[in-house]
Amino acid sequence: MATASEASQQANRSAMDPKRLVVIFYLLAGIILALFLERVFGLLWARFGWGDPILVEGMDWKVSTLIGYLLAVGIAVGAYFHPRTHALSIDVASELMKVTWPTWSETRTSTMAVVVASLVAAVLLSFIDTVAYKLMVEWLPALWGTL
Repeated sequence: MATASEASQQANRSAMDPKRLVVIFYLLAGIILALFLERVFGLLWARFGWGDPILVEGMDWKVSTLIGYLLAVGIAVGAYFHPRTHALSIDVASELMKVTWPTWSETRTSTMAVVVASLVAAVLLSFIDTVAYKLMVEWLPALWGTL
């Protein structure tokens, strides 16, 4: 039976093509951009008081929705087919496939170390803050008054 580390290395050396990751990324980025642009154009239409009739009844697609989606598709397709962007995307995906990702136990251990270090830092800063407050608000004015 393979250990988690060996399984992770085998998964990283899988035969998945970097182009597949790039296409998945552009699809997800296009969907997110489309939803964002749909909202932006809807707000612009409302701000300028333009009519925004519903084009598809059951889905409540308006003119602003259609323009946002078409613009997002155009941007995603344009970015994918732009030679420099496409080459960079393939390079990034290829490098990501070479990464050895941590196992769940390594992730849990690292997370616990960060949580403990954060708590220690919070307690230390709270102590320093309390002492500084006492010094400036109570002790120094009381000492200054006795002089």
